[in-house]
Parts: sequence; structure tokens; C-alpha cells
Amino acid sequence: MLLLGVLYVVLALPLLVVAFATGAIVDHGRFFTSGAAVLWGLGVVATVALLLELAGPRRLPAGLAVDAAAQPVLWELVEDVAADLRVPAPDGIVLTGGAGCELRVVRRPGTLLHRHLVLGGTLPHVMTGRRLRVVIAHALGHSRRRRPPLADRIACHGVDAVVGLADAFAGRGASARMAAGYAALYRRVCAPVVAFEERAADRAAARAYGTEAVVDALTELALARADWRRFRDELLVPGMAAGCVPRDPIAGFRAFRAERDEAGSEPEAALVTRIERLRARPTDGRGTPAGTDLLGGASAEPRLLAHVHPYLLATDDDGHLGRRGFAPLDGLVKLSDEAFLGHVLGFGPARRAAALGMSARRAGVEYPVTLGGVLGLLVEGRGDELIARHGEDTAEALAALLECAWIESGRGRMRPSWAGTATVTDHDGVELNLAAAAEAALAGAAGARALRDRLRAAGVSTYFEPKPPLSIADGARETVVGHR
Repeated sequence: MLLLGVLYVVLALPLLVVAFATGAIVDHGRFFTSGAAVLWGLGVVATVALLLELAGPRRLPAGLAVDAAAQPVLWELVEDVAADLRVPAPDGIVLTGGAGCELRVVRRPGTLLHRHLVLGGTLPHVMTGRRLRVVIAHALGHSRRRRPPLADRIACHGVDAVVGLADAFAGRGASARMAAGYAALYRRVCAPVVAFEERAADRAAARAYGTEAVVDALTELALARADWRRFRDELLVPGMAAGCVPRDPIAGFRAFRAERDEAGSEPEAALVTRIERLRARPTDGRGTPAGTDLLGGASAEPRLLAHVHPYLLATDDDGHLGRRGFAPLDGLVKLSDEAFLGHVLGFGPARRAAALGMSARRAGVEYPVTLGGVLGLLVEGRGDELIARHGEDTAEALAALLECAWIESGRGRMRPSWAGTATVTDHDGVELNLAAAAEAALAGAAGARALRDRLRAAGVSTYFEPKPPLSIADGARETVVGHR
């Protein structure tokens, strides 16, 4: 109870300062000599304590809690890692979205702490068995002491508490802004202690498995998290806007990682600092991590993964649902990999083509706006006017319009890839390079006439009319099931 009291006082410090300053201004010196300051202080701390008991600390991320009966292999792996680190096994395991791994401490009203290992559902399928074991070891390294010290409790546990309070007030005007600002301030103040706890967990894992094994696993974890963000932003989110999701997001993520661009995959500065500190005090560890060097060293059962899919789609990097919960998944259609990529990577160009059509209409093209009407505007030498109406991405939009017309006429074919890119080729597999043709058409009337002649020679109709694409989400086919 003493630790909880100190926690509440620390969390209430800014409010106490405001209360004491207000009291001193209103009641002058009598505020501190009459005992009113004590009563005000107790009232503020009691109010903060009540709010934290009701709203904080943060609840566990949205996910699927699994026991030893549902996931015996995963539980055996976690218990082996805990034995190697000589720390207690977690009280539970939660599979959630994203590619993270952390030990989350949850306190219900009272003083009892429950530790849960929160594991991103993608990690067992994109990391080797050895790396996954070391990543779990780092997470369990935070439980090297059953009762955390005061600084740890105030910092790490307090951050959870104030962020939970900010989440509870989210969307409520001024109170939400005040709670969010207070949480941000508390994060900054406690950042050194949180960073120290991360380094301590790194050293705990290194003492068990060796420095280089920890460095390798943490680097791969950072890359997996960065790749998952890219996969979600470039494919999953656009797919949901288009009304569809891949039938197996994890298989899609593995394919995405296999085709991803290695450029820009360097670790973040904070991770580089942690690695330098680890290598400054190298250790061989008590043994090498067991497991295989194959991907999917502790894969979950397919039956279980089907239930994890909604969490992969609806949660953020930390496994938290938005305010709408699973509502954005309602009616989304599950498609095969080829159909999903074709629809998603064709949805964006169709939108850009439709937007260009509206800009051309404002520039004077008669309704209905067609590809021929846009080219007629360019043949008249009015490319600059179209660019002024549409913006800097006019060349990209015109290339998208050409792609849509070529595919719609049956003279071209889209070849999508999990890297998030698609090329349009003719029936012989030769890339059409429509971006260069679009730039030439915008540059002058001669380029526009050459493009029109090329379209006629290829049999592409200039009567193609760009229209805004519609979402295919209708709930009539096999759709994503939200677990509420």
C-alpha cells in the first residue's frame, strides 16, 4: 500500500502544485497555516487515486488469451525461456496484432500484479526459433524481480496508468487534451527510468544466451516491426478502404518481407545505443538459445490463427483497438492473394484517374469526361492549365488513367506484387512504361498527339471514362469476423 500511495502522490504532483498555488492566491498565508493545504492535498490525491483505480493502468491489448491446452508448444517455449532466465513464468499469454513482444503488468483494483506476455501474432511465423526465444527472453527479463523497485513501479507502471487515463478521456474535448498532455509529460520525465529498465532486460537476456544472440534478435525484431508497419500502411489499410483483406494476412506478410526493399531498414538510433551498450560489456551467456534456424519455429495452429486475424487487421503496433473497435472490419471480403493484390493495387490508380477526370472537367472538358477528352485538352497545349487545376501529381494521375484504359480494353495486364507495386505489361510481357508517356504528353502537344496515336495503334479505346471505384465490402460473401 505504501508503494501505491507514493505512486498516487507522484502522479498527482502537477495537480497538487496547481491546487496549492490557487489556495495561496485566494487565501494568502492562512491557506498553509489553517490546515486547508492538507485537506486540499488529500482531496487531490484521493481523486487521482480513484480515477487510476477505475481507468488505469492500461488494460491488456486487444488479443486472444491462450492457455497451455490451446497452445502447448508456445507455453512450453515460454516456460523454458523463463527457466533459462531464472525468472517466474508469466501468468498468461496474449496473442495480438502487430509484431511486438512485451511483458505487460496489469494491476486490478488492489495491489496484486499479474504479468502477461503479449506476443504479436506474426512473430512466430516470421522469426526463426532461436531469435523468437531470445526476443521472449528480453520481454521476460523485465520480471527478473517479482516485486519491482520503487523507481520501476513509479516510472514503468505509472506510464501505463497515465496513458490508461488518457485513453479513458480520449475524444472528450478539453479534458482529453489535458490528460494527453499530462501523459506525454509523464512519459518524458520517466523516460530515463524506462530506458534503464530496457537495458536491464537486455543484460538479463544476454546473461542467459550471450550478447551477440541478443543483438541479432533485437535487430531482427526491429526490422519485423518496421516491415509490419509498411505492410499495414501500404496494403492492409488501402485494402480495407477498397473493401477487402487477404485471406491469410500472415502469409501475405511473409511474402511481403521476402520481396521488400532492403533500403532504409537500418535500426533506429535508440536501438543502436542499446546495442552499443550491450557490446561494451559482452558476455557469452550461460548457453546458446535452443530452437531451429527455420522460420516459424513456434507456429500457432491454423485453427487458432483464424481467430487472431481480426486483431492483426484492427489493432495498432501496440495491439490497441481504436475507438470504433472491430467496426471497420464489418463487411470486408476475404480474397485470395492474387485477387487481393489485383484489387488493392488497381483501386489506387482508379481513384487517381477519377480525380484527374474531375480536374479535366473543371478545365473545360465536356461531360462525360473520357480519356480522349483529356488528351484533346493536352493536344490543344493546355497541359499547364490541367496541372494548375489538379496539382503536382498530374503526371502520376495521367499514367494511372492510361493504365486503367489499357487494362479495361484488354490490351494490357497488371502484374502486382506483395512489395506493394504493380507493373502494366502488354500480352508479350513487355512493360508499357506509361509514366514516361504521361510526362511527354503533359510537356507539349506533340507528346500528346504521339500518345494518342500509340493508343489507337494498340487498340486502346479513347472513350474510356474514369469513374471513382467502389468498395466491394457488402457482407454477402465470406467476410472478416470481428470478435467483440
